[in-house]
Amino acid sequence: MVKAGLGIAGLLIIVLSTVTTTFLDAYSAGVSSESIFSKVKGKWVAIITTVIGTLAAILFPLDNITNFLYLIGSVFAPMIAIQIADFFILKQEFSTKSFSLTNLIIWALGFAIYRVLMHFDMIIGNTLPDMLITIALCIVFKTISALLEKRKAN
Repeated sequence: MVKAGLGIAGLLIIVLSTVTTTFLDAYSAGVSSESIFSKVKGKWVAIITTVIGTLAAILFPLDNITNFLYLIGSVFAPMIAIQIADFFILKQEFSTKSFSLTNLIIWALGFAIYRVLMHFDMIIGNTLPDMLITIALCIVFKTISALLEKRKAN
């Protein structure tokens, strides 16, 4: 873009896209915090999140963020897989429940499985296999648990 005389335009595109993405992330942090903690003001959470993110970007080297991205994947992939299994497959409702030990155990297994899968070079990556395995674990674990509860009740 510089050779075409559009260096400033390219810079503006990068700055504006970064600002809008950061705004959405910070706003999301604020709204999410308000929905979890009713006394928290989302505006202040968004500002604090932005300040922490800015300081982290200044203080920590971002030359190689691969390990961080793998960590994010290993945390969120099994969590989303459990949500998919619970809501779409098992048709379970957890909106009134603040904590599920069963889901925490399944998530921990999914997290560990993701970390193990990182040692294998797969064409489709680690996330999809981990999610499929975690969904299967969730279905099997909860189906067996429901059968045992029925048997116990009778």
